[in-house]
Amino acid sequence: MAEAAPEGAQGILLRGDPGGETWAHVAFSLSPVPLPGGHYPEFSEAPRRADRVAAERAWLAALWTDRTTARWDLRFIGDPVSGRVEAVVIAQLYGTDPAAAVRAVRDVLPTLARFPAHVTGTRIEDTAEIERLLAPFVPGWGAIAEIRKRITCRTLTRSWGAERIATAVSRFDAHDPSWNRIWTQLAAEQRRTVVSVCLEPCAAPPGLAEGLTMRAQVFGTLAVPGPPDPLYGNPVPGDPFAQQAHGLYEAASRRYNGRLHRARVSVAVEGEAPVSDILPGLLGHTVAPTSSGAVVVRPQSWEEHQVACGNLLGVNRDWQGEACWQEVPVFLRTPSAGQLWLSDPGTVAALADLVDADEAAAVFRLPHEEPGEPELFALKRRAPDIPRHGAPAVGTAGGTDGWTDFGPGV
Repeated sequence: MAEAAPEGAQGILLRGDPGGETWAHVAFSLSPVPLPGGHYPEFSEAPRRADRVAAERAWLAALWTDRTTARWDLRFIGDPVSGRVEAVVIAQLYGTDPAAAVRAVRDVLPTLARFPAHVTGTRIEDTAEIERLLAPFVPGWGAIAEIRKRITCRTLTRSWGAERIATAVSRFDAHDPSWNRIWTQLAAEQRRTVVSVCLEPCAAPPGLAEGLTMRAQVFGTLAVPGPPDPLYGNPVPGDPFAQQAHGLYEAASRRYNGRLHRARVSVAVEGEAPVSDILPGLLGHTVAPTSSGAVVVRPQSWEEHQVACGNLLGVNRDWQGEACWQEVPVFLRTPSAGQLWLSDPGTVAALADLVDADEAAAVFRLPHEEPGEPELFALKRRAPDIPRHGAPAVGTAGGTDGWTDFGPGV
């Protein structure tokens, strides 16, 4: 439920529960800073792209907080009427009461508003507009999907003690990725479409790095030929999956230390028809082009659909029991007596959610212009000629004069 903001908290949307706990939301509308004449004469595009990525990484690093309930949601909303993409960033922070939630927002606002030089951010003061951006529409069944790290489970050709099953988690391995193809496809969609990227700052779980290092060592042992078979006298060949898992766990043991984020990437379309494979597939290929380490997951039940919608509309990142486990068998999804160590579900679930600085930069790409490419982003949000659902278009207030809504949500 939305609450009236305490005095002096204009432009902050508060949602609370009967117990008094409160979530505060603040939002900025984003647009790319135009390139001078379309080019920087003294630079090629590669250095300029590297500068953009470095600036975005520095901005995210400055935003990191030890508040365990802070989340940043970057969302791109495609509008088929205008053929443009609306870009916004929404910060959600928690407080034990409305005043505490407002203080949390005030603490983070100066850093949040210090956007990289290639982005212009305009504070959205109208809380009704923030409500619309949080819920531009409610996806129907099949109209929402998430892009997640690929989880692979295999039976090993070599055993480790009593264990013959192992599980590994891929990573988002894009290097300085451009999202221009994603934004172009989003602008061309025939239905209103949202791409939402949520990051939640967190510290590495205690003991995670050590556990990953131990697993990397085990998989390294299984990946190389073993002692000769006593019956036939030939060396036991290394396990192919162990070779893959060794590289993933060894890299994870180095990367998942210190300041990290948990991530969730959602794609949703308006209406009841299912979301197509094109945009989610393009997102997966963009954030994990080298290893095919991303997979599109779709809710497998009505309960999971509600979880996926809650993730998008409520800036959450809850797990979907069937979809997110992908090909992992049921008996490996929950801790139990005699749990197989090489497929520990707690470790697998943690790796599936965590991203380091490189991965965060791959999924949290702020809008920018590309030389020679058409203008994609809405510098002004134009209301459609015929308002949707028969309702009038609503303008925003508080320092955003001349900006109007794309149209009401539901």
